Amino acid sequence: FSLEKTNNFPPLPKFIPLKPCFYQNFEEEIPPDHCHLVKRIYHLWIFYSITLAINLIGCLAWLIAGGDATNFGLAILWLVLFSPCSYICWLRPIYKAFRSDSSFNFMAFFFVFAAQVVLAALQAIGFKGWGAW
Repeated sequence: FSLEKTNNFPPLPKFIPLKPCFYQNFEEEIPPDHCHLVKRIYHLWIFYSITLAINLIGCLAWLIAGGDATNFGLAILWLVLFSPCSYICWLRPIYKAFRSDSSFNFMAFFFVFAAQVVLAALQAIGFKGWGAW
């Protein structure tokens, strides 16, 4: 029999002709001491993506009420660009760092995550025309 791991993330419905890109199994690949922490970081990524989706809905409501279309366009960009990029640029590195104890992946995570926290703080301030309602 084969021990080949098939990619399972993101989970996609059968009618979509795309296949998952990554293999992800917390219990199997992450040491038990760190599994809880990696799951919490994964939940943080889910929360971040949901926050971007809520921002898109808020910007759509603001556009319908007579607001600027620039914010709505940027909200679409933030959701489409930052959700998958945050997965690839900081969630996967921290997952791989704990899986293989890689200092490079820890460094990549902290660098990219810190930059994204700064950007999120700037968006939370709510500068006009930055895609945050």
